[in-house]
Amino acid sequence: MLIAQCPFGVFAATFSRAAATKRRPTMATRVLAPAPAKTSYAELRRGVEAALLTGRRDADRAKVHTYWETGRLINEHILLHSERADCGAKVFIRLERDLKVSKRVLYQCAQFGRMFPIVNGRSQLGWAHHRVLCQVEDATQRKALALQATNEALTATQLEERIRPLNLARNSDTDAGPPAPEKSDLLKPNRGTPGLHLIVDRGDGLVVDLGFKLYRELGAPSNLKAGDIVRLTDDGIRSVADATKAELFTYAATLRRVVDGDTLVVALEVAPGIFVEQKLRLRGLDCAELSTPEGQAAKRFVQNLVTASDSVVLSTTKPDKYDRYLADVFLQPATGEEIFLNNTLLQNHHALRKDAWEFRDWEKDWL
Repeated sequence: MLIAQCPFGVFAATFSRAAATKRRPTMATRVLAPAPAKTSYAELRRGVEAALLTGRRDADRAKVHTYWETGRLINEHILLHSERADCGAKVFIRLERDLKVSKRVLYQCAQFGRMFPIVNGRSQLGWAHHRVLCQVEDATQRKALALQATNEALTATQLEERIRPLNLARNSDTDAGPPAPEKSDLLKPNRGTPGLHLIVDRGDGLVVDLGFKLYRELGAPSNLKAGDIVRLTDDGIRSVADATKAELFTYAATLRRVVDGDTLVVALEVAPGIFVEQKLRLRGLDCAELSTPEGQAAKRFVQNLVTASDSVVLSTTKPDKYDRYLADVFLQPATGEEIFLNNTLLQNHHALRKDAWEFRDWEKDWL
């Protein structure tokens, strides 16, 4: 037996008997060797395109398998403990807490596993296709649409366009639409009064707290004290005796951009003539990622509501150590009552309730 040391300190053994009889090893080892350099740009482009497409296809197939396997495990566990009525709800809560994976993703995996008991590993359909197909309740119809998507090489967006009329027709056939959120799932609005500010003592004297770590000096001596609530006017600072702290940190706003269903970029008038631009998330909810059809629908929903509104008012809160702000957003349409945007998203099934936030929840490309 001949032994040779490999470059990484691992010893490989070659048996002389196999060499003598020229028998092939029982397991083939795949060696990745660099391809010859591309001599022209056209060859380079074709090579890069082929590599990227192959990588993306393989990654998407792995994602499909991962989500399907996750759903299978969850569904089997719930079935195994079906005698416990609350087993399903508790499983999702515990998995979200222990694995730091949102319940929305876990629910999608479980739904995927139920609607697709078997998944073809060589299928040309990616995760986006399967997620859209999960909107189709009828198994025969779902299978037919999957075949159409494969044969016609439909994108997930094109597939969703075919499914949407079917869902609308199904909903119109029933007296009751999608179930409304429970009252406990809706938010209590935090609606303050724009223009009110708190007098605070920062250690070097009294100042007006404008919010967002902005302060204004009092200027001339006055009878104001820490804890007083005031309104800034062109003539100076006026005490508002009957105001409460619940009315603070509320601003008239101008929408700069809808980032996605639950994230806005706004310009806030923190004092007369002083504007601050901020990126804010809506309090108490979570919309689907913008890369999904559901996320795109939520963004369009918000854009349409804002476009039809004459004014925007929002109240802000700072939730945690990450120094990011959450907002209750109120839209005043040209006609009709004021709209509390947060609850409107929940009531129209464009968002799920969410009260715990992590730093990455804000880290989206919005510049």
